[in-house]
Amino acid sequence: MTRSRVKARDGASPPAVPAASGTDPADDPDSVLPTDQRLILAAERLFAERGIDAVSLRSVMAEAGANVASVHYHFGSKDALVEALISRRSEQLHTRRAELLDAIEAAGTPDARALADAFVRPVGELAAAGGTPWIRLVAGIMSGNHPALARLTEGFAPQAHRFNALLEQIAPDTAPRTRRFRLTQAMNLTFQTLGDPDGLRGMLALSGTRLSPGELLTELIDTVTAILAGPADR
Repeated sequence: MTRSRVKARDGASPPAVPAASGTDPADDPDSVLPTDQRLILAAERLFAERGIDAVSLRSVMAEAGANVASVHYHFGSKDALVEALISRRSEQLHTRRAELLDAIEAAGTPDARALADAFVRPVGELAAAGGTPWIRLVAGIMSGNHPALARLTEGFAPQAHRFNALLEQIAPDTAPRTRRFRLTQAMNLTFQTLGDPDGLRGMLALSGTRLSPGELLTELIDTVTAILAGPADR
């Protein structure tokens, strides 16, 4: 796998990066961040808006106020930048999910609602903390079967095993393929919904239904609960 960061040879310093023209740091908080973080945030925004393949490294550099040398110093390639971008928030998401799964396993009596909460809530918290572009990007990777999906799947695999084991305890007679299908659908729905919550609220508003962010999260957890639990007679 491509390393997400390339070290300079012989201890050389990274190339200087000129400030974006006419940008006031007070108006652009990202401008005071280290160059590698600015590049990741810029890529996250652009990839979420247009898709990974539609965005060039040059566009990312312009958005971040960086130059070609700095991109290659910090990442080496576009693939490595994508990998670093995915890993950056994945680690935060996995840490929070692990806490919730630990609590479920310690209780010893898992139920579908607790499992759905552990699945959805960390993504909702990430969205509330400003991670909606990343969530939208992940949703696009999954729906478009982008090659970056392999990196996402690899990172989620350990927790997928834990979710699957807990789901087997909840519904021991359910076939393994059915459990995997339900977990996959839960993931797709969670990222599609929280990647574009405004779009969903806009659709609901057409029928007179208005949900606050908290209400939307609760409805999503309820729906994922139903997906994981499945029909009562299966």
